[in-house]
Parts: sequence; C-alpha cells; structure tokens
Amino acid sequence: MYETFAQLDGSHPWRDVSPEGYQDYQARYRPGGRVVYFNYPLAAELGLIPKEHPTRMNRRLEKIILNTFALQIINEYDLAHPRSWAGAKLKPGRYMATRYLQLQHNNRQGLTSGDGRAVWNGCIRTGSMTFDVSSRGTGVTCLCPGAQISKQPLKTGCDVGYGTGTADLDEMLGTAVMSEIFYRQGYPTERTLAVIDFGDGTSIGVRTAPNLLRPAHLFRYLRQGRRSELRASFDFFLDRQESNGFWKLPRRRATRYREALQYLARSYGQMAALLEEEYIFTWLAWDGDNVLASGAILDYGSVRQFAAKHDKYRYDDVDRWSTCLTEQRYWARQLVKVFAQAARFALTGRSDSLGKFDEAPCLKTYDRAFGRERDRRLLWRLGFTPPQSARLMKKGRREIADLRRALVFFEDLKVEAGIEELADGVTHRPVFLIRNLLRRLPEYYLKEGGGRRGELMPAEMFCRIMAASYASPVDVRITKTREARARNFQACYQRLIARAGRYRQVLQSLCPRSAVINFEHRMTGDAIIHIVNHVIEHKRRLDRNQLQSAIDRFIESQVLIPGEWRPIEKHELKRSTRKSALLRRVCKELEECKETV
Repeated sequence: MYETFAQLDGSHPWRDVSPEGYQDYQARYRPGGRVVYFNYPLAAELGLIPKEHPTRMNRRLEKIILNTFALQIINEYDLAHPRSWAGAKLKPGRYMATRYLQLQHNNRQGLTSGDGRAVWNGCIRTGSMTFDVSSRGTGVTCLCPGAQISKQPLKTGCDVGYGTGTADLDEMLGTAVMSEIFYRQGYPTERTLAVIDFGDGTSIGVRTAPNLLRPAHLFRYLRQGRRSELRASFDFFLDRQESNGFWKLPRRRATRYREALQYLARSYGQMAALLEEEYIFTWLAWDGDNVLASGAILDYGSVRQFAAKHDKYRYDDVDRWSTCLTEQRYWARQLVKVFAQAARFALTGRSDSLGKFDEAPCLKTYDRAFGRERDRRLLWRLGFTPPQSARLMKKGRREIADLRRALVFFEDLKVEAGIEELADGVTHRPVFLIRNLLRRLPEYYLKEGGGRRGELMPAEMFCRIMAASYASPVDVRITKTREARARNFQACYQRLIARAGRYRQVLQSLCPRSAVINFEHRMTGDAIIHIVNHVIEHKRRLDRNQLQSAIDRFIESQVLIPGEWRPIEKHELKRSTRKSALLRRVCKELEECKETV
C-alpha cells in the first residue's frame, strides 16, 4: 500500500545537472520520533497513500514515514568523532544539501552557503507530475552560516549563528498549518507533508513542491560567472516546469528563454500583488533565497499575515532588518530583472550589468501582471463573484482605480503613538482595519438604505466600525477631510457596484461573500504562534488522530472561500472533549489576535 515511499531514497537528478551544486551526506535513522502531523490530501496526491485512505494514522503508515524521514545526517563533525554514532542504523542512500546564495553569508557568490539544516529526500513521480521532497531539521551541514563563523565543523544541536541543524516543533507545525491554509486558498506556496516530533522540542518538517529550486540556486552560477553550469541549471528548471504542465515553451533556446522570462514575470507580478493585497509579509531580497524560483512562497519562519496594512513592519534578523510589505513589489521585480540578466548570460556569455536590463520587455510584463492581479484581488476582497469581477476587469478599470485611491487613504493612516517594538521586529500600527468595513458596508446598505444607490453611511459610523480597538480618540477623530473622504469612498464603491450589474442584485451577492472573505477571526502571524503552542500543549493529552482532526478543523475554518468555508461551529466547542477544549483555545486566540501582526 505504501510502496511509493521507496522512491524517496536521496536520489535526485540535480546531482547530474549541477555536480558541484550540493554537498552529499550519509544519514542514520533517528529514533524516538512520532508523527504529530500528516497531510493526508497531499500524500494521496503524491501517490504515497491510496486516495480512499482514511485520515487516520496506523502503525504501518507511521513506521514507513519514520523510516523514510526520521533521519540525521552524519556530518563533518560526526566523521571526526565516529564514536558519537557508533552502532547507529545507517540509511543506504546519500542525501544532498544543495548550495545557493544566502543573505546571511558574507560570501556573495554562494561558495559557502545553502541548505544549513536540510537535505533533499528525492523526487516522487506521479502519473502527470514530478514533486521534489526535502526535510528540515536533519542536522547541521557545512553550508550553514554558523559553520563559516566558527570556521570548523559543527556538532548538530550547537548554537552558533543558525548552526543548530535542528528545527523547532512550533516552527514546523506553524509552517504546516499556514502553508496549507494558503494553498487551499489558491496562493502559490510550498506545502508540508509531515511533521515528526522527537519529544525534546525538536522536529523534522517534510516539505514538497512540484519544483523546490529557488532563484538562489540559479543566481549562484550567475554570480560566479559560470555560464555552462547556469545554462544547465536554468534548462533543468524550465524542463521541470514544462513537464509538470505549468508552462509551454518552444524548443529553440533563444525563444525558449525569452518566453520563460514572460512566464516568470507574470508569476512574480501576481505573487507580489497577492502579498500586498492580502497583507502577507515574506522577506524578498536580492539573493532569491526565501522564494521558489517558480514564484511561490517558501520558508515560513518569517512569513506573517497581518490583520491590516502593517507596511512599517520589519523583521529583526539580529544583524539586519528585513524589507517591508510594500517593498516586496520592488524586490520581486528585481528578481525578474536578475532572471533576465541570467538568461542573457546563459544564452550569449555576455556578462552585462544589472542596470542594462532596466528596460527589459519582461519587466513591462511584470508591471502589467502586478496591476491586473492587484485589481483582481481587490475585487475579490470586496466580495464580487468571478463573473462580476471579469466584467469589471474589462469595463470597470476606471472605477477600480477610483476606489483604490479612496481606500488607500484610510488604509495608510497610522496611530499617533508611532513606531513600536515587537517580539520579532517593529511596526507602526494602522488606525483602521479595512476588512471590517468591507464586511459591514454592503449589509448596511441593504438593511438601512434599502439597497438604494446614493444612501450613505454617516462618516462617524463609517470610521468607527473599522477603527482598531487600540486606536486612541485622537487617532479616530472625525475631521472635515475624513468626512469628505468617507463620502468619496462610498460614492466610488457604489459606482463600482453599479458597473458590475444591477445595483441591488450585486449588493445582495456581495453581502454574504464579503462576510466570509473578510471574516473577523482570520489567521494572523501572532495567532498562529499562540495556536501552535496550544497544539503542542495538547499533543500528549489527545489521541494522535484527534489532534490531527483538530488541526484540520482549524485549517478548514480559515479557508475563506464562499461556498467552501467550514467555520468551527458552536456545537463543536460545547462538547466536553479534549478536542473541543483545544478548539476553544484556538477560537480564543483568533479573537485576541484579530487586530495584530
């Protein structure tokens, strides 16, 4: 029943494509593991379990999961101290830690950086697609920043500059939950297949995607000026995208690269627009380390979903500050520009400076894709149906632009208190939570205005219903400017509704849809942290399958798509079971963190 797991023996075609692009490690079986989370739908998609397999763990399935993924590499320190692993059960294959550019390293050519605590388990080939699979928390490699700082082999578990080689259980569970919620809402992202708990706070998280290559894997060879290696790596990436059915490319290399740049530009433009409109922070930078090359979210350690536009939030990474929410557009565009530079070098051998690609055709494609996706996402947030949105994207672009300008005024207002420190960085909190307004406005027009166009909500109420609870009286004061802006917003909003179809009918469709899409108790970064801590507290009190069921219910309750949303119902919370107790804690954290980062 579980024979497909045997494909994950460490073998991977990247070894042939990039012989110098990885560090190989033998591995040993790590005992004491327990599967605390397993993604059954993903496992069925990968062919690891039958599609009709029950969403329950059994001994045989757990044993094969542990045999496949519960491993620890024998690193350079271990080789120098063979007694530390004498008698260990060795895995037959070898597992690669791949090399790529990384911001934390002083070396800017990728000579010393890459997977610092992860190895690649291999590929899984289904009927129509190939998926990469890798595991984090499998031991410290020579590519971690700490190995370069200490200038000597590190023992797994030490604490030298990202040098532990382990993965905390809370981080891996948070990644599993957040990435699955994003995936089910149609966001481009990696996914977590399994989380293995070792009972000491450490874990192994198994990630997968149809293509786990990062831009940093390819840009490494551009930085080093190695044309043949760059071309082989780029060709491998393109071949995988095409064989998986995502892209359709011509065979002639010059036109193939040109068309691939168009695909990349659209993917990155759409991703950047999604991140900005949905208030999702992820650290994009020049190295292309924290994103998949295909244009998808990767590495959830610093990913956060905000309740509102926290565009002043910056993550404190000890020796540097991250980019912010609105800078993601720039850095995604820069990554597309570097792809253009890399394609030119791979094709011709010409090493032109990045500035020479300021007018590259793919950047115009990026700008168009960003603009269109940002508009489409705004219409989604407002609650328009797909047919209504399609009509507005064709015939309502002016109305969309007018409403966006009106919305940004309120979205950008910040509290008088100024910048404040957080546990992991800083932010300047916004005064207004726009989603509260988008959820309440259509309901008000139907109930209080009778669904008639021209009936406006009073400015004081307009501002009050979306004001954050932490906002002071000074922050929410009603001025003549705000009164005028509130009237203008509503006029633009009503013009957009009228453009989408019959005014009252459109308004009636917006009401239930916007209530789901802008659900008040939506996931935030803070909420995930606290919820995962509660899950960890309950993991010994709950039966394994009950714990999995509780996690799955939380995930389902956060897939905020009209018609698919499955909120946690009151009767689920009233039961005197430990699962209900956990769900009550989940709902409490969602309430307490609904306005945070």
